[in-house]
Amino acid sequence: MFKKHYLATAAAGLLLATTLIPSGASAEVATKNLQAKYNNIKVLNNGYQISTPIEPFIVNGTTYIPLRMMADVFKKDVTWDGKTYTINVIDKPDPSVQSQIAIKDAEIARLKNQITSLNDEIDNLESKLNKKSSKDDDFDDDLDDLEEYLNDEFGDWEGLEWDISLYADNEDDIEVEIEIDLDEYSDDFDEFTKNELKGFVQDIIDEIWEEFEADITGYIIDSDEDEELYEFDADYDDDLNFSKY
Repeated sequence: MFKKHYLATAAAGLLLATTLIPSGASAEVATKNLQAKYNNIKVLNNGYQISTPIEPFIVNGTTYIPLRMMADVFKKDVTWDGKTYTINVIDKPDPSVQSQIAIKDAEIARLKNQITSLNDEIDNLESKLNKKSSKDDDFDDDLDDLEEYLNDEFGDWEGLEWDISLYADNEDDIEVEIEIDLDEYSDDFDEFTKNELKGFVQDIIDEIWEEFEADITGYIIDSDEDEELYEFDADYDDDLNFSKY
């Protein structure tokens, strides 16, 4: 019986020792006669017996069991290289794990695409903001230049001192303030008719429309009392509404 089991076990070439015998490059290559002891050894995995075509046995106090049998228990693949006398043990692919990995990989790919899309959107927004900022800076400069020009052209209208200020967040809507110090020019100002003042304001608005297609709102203000005297408004290239405040 010993020879029968020993030869079957040796022919399989795939046995796992519960206590490993040290081996290495200097391991001995030889043929040895061993005395195997069979005690109807059972192998349990989580309380369940594992069936095996080759009965486990004991040699010199070490229990030997088939490697392929335990490889299935531990979800391993085992191959035997007869030329090099090498046993190769590799992990078996776990379908459930592979499925989870595939799901995670797909999620990672989706998130990477989302990140790329968001980065592109951020770049576009930054580009637009930079362009808008540059455009706003240009507009502010143009508005300052226009304000200076209007004061040069109309700052001494009819021999009085007028201070013209322009305010705007964008080039579509501009507010105009025309200030005069009535403490100094009250009598002269009172001599102006409403139509004369309206014509004065219209000339200023026409100059603004030469630069900007903007809707205009504004006031004539007594700078001494900080009081609105007249108010006016005009949509671009439309009639001017002018009235006492």
